[in-house]
Amino acid sequence: MSRSARIKLSDVATSRVNNLNFIRFVAALMVIVSHCYAVVLGGDAGSYLLKFTGDRLSPGGVSVGVFFLFGGFLIARSCEHHPEAKKFFSARILRLFPELLFVVILTAFVFGPLFSTLSPVEYFTNPQTYKYLFNGVLIMVHQLPGVFTNNPSGDVVNAALWTLPVEFICYILCFISYKLTKFDKKKFLLLSIPVFALAAVYYVKFSPLQLSVVRAVLLFFLGVLIWVLRDHITISPVLGLATIVLWFVMVFGGIDNLAMLTVFPIACFCLAYGMGNHFSKFGTKFELSYGIYLWAFPIQQALAQYFPAWNPYANALVAALLATCGAFVNHFVVTAPLGRYLKGRRQKALEAQKSSEEQNNADKNKELSKGEKFIKQ
Repeated sequence: MSRSARIKLSDVATSRVNNLNFIRFVAALMVIVSHCYAVVLGGDAGSYLLKFTGDRLSPGGVSVGVFFLFGGFLIARSCEHHPEAKKFFSARILRLFPELLFVVILTAFVFGPLFSTLSPVEYFTNPQTYKYLFNGVLIMVHQLPGVFTNNPSGDVVNAALWTLPVEFICYILCFISYKLTKFDKKKFLLLSIPVFALAAVYYVKFSPLQLSVVRAVLLFFLGVLIWVLRDHITISPVLGLATIVLWFVMVFGGIDNLAMLTVFPIACFCLAYGMGNHFSKFGTKFELSYGIYLWAFPIQQALAQYFPAWNPYANALVAALLATCGAFVNHFVVTAPLGRYLKGRRQKALEAQKSSEEQNNADKNKELSKGEKFIKQ
C-alpha cells in the first residue's frame, strides 16, 4: 500500500487480512506494563503517562480502549451475521466464557493453594475459595483466602477481570440497538443523540468518577457507530500517522479524554486496516491476546510475592512470557478442542440436513412417478 493510498473502511471491514490480532496482542502486553508499577511498588505507583494525566489515563487504559473500540466494531458485525438472539449470544458466550472458566478454576484450585498462607485444609474448607468461582459467570470476587495478602498492591487476585462484565453488558446493548435500528444510519444516529448527551453530562458533572468504565463503554459505542457508518469512512496511512501524532499532542497537552474519544478511534482503524497488512498473518493460528489478558495479573502478583526485589520492568517481562505460555495452554486445552467439537457438530448438522433434503427429493420423485403411471393408465 502506498503512503497516500486512501481506502473505504467498508472495502476492508469484513476482510481477515488486517493487523488487528497483532494490535490486540500488543495491547495485552501493554496492560502488563501498566500494572507492573502498582504490583511491585504499591497502589500509588504508576506509569509516567498515568502521573502526567492526573490518574486519568494509563497504558492499560489505552489498551482497554483498543479492546472495546474494536469489540464494538466486530460485535456490530456479528449482530448482522447472527440476527437471531440465540445464535448471537451463543457465539458470544462461546468466545468469552470457556477460557475465563478455565483460568478461574485453575486459579482457585491450583494457583491459589500454592500461594496461600493457609494450609491446604484451611484453604479448601474456606467458603471464599468457592466464592471465587463466581468470576466465571462475571460476578466479581477479587480475593482468595490467604493469597497475596502481603503484596504491595494488596490481595486482589485478578484485577483485570473487571472489564469482562462491562464488555458483556455492551454486547447486550449492542444487540438491542441492532434490533431497534437494524443499523440503519439515520435511525442509529438518532439513537446516538441521547448517548452523546449523557456522555457530555458525565464529563461536565461527574468525571473522573468511574472514568475507566465510562470511557470503555463510549469507545465500544464508537466502534459500533464506525461499523454503521463504514461506507462513509475513508482511511489512509497519512491519516493514521497524522492522528497518532495528534493523539500524543492532545494527551500531553492535557486533553487526554477528548483525544481518546476523537483521534484515538481514527488512529486505531488506520493502524488495523489502512496502513498496510504487515502483520496480517499474526495470530491466524493462535489468537493469544485474550489468554494473556486473563493470566497476566495473577502471574504478576505471584512474581511480586516470590521476587519482591525485582523492579517493575523485570516483573512485566517475566509475566509477559509466562502469560503468553498460559495463553498457549488455553489454546491447546480449551479453544482448539472446543473449535474442533463445534466444527464437527456443524458438519453433522449439515450432513443431516443434506440427507433429509435428499430423502425429501426422493419421496417427491416417487410421488411424481406414481402420478405419471396413473395418468398413463
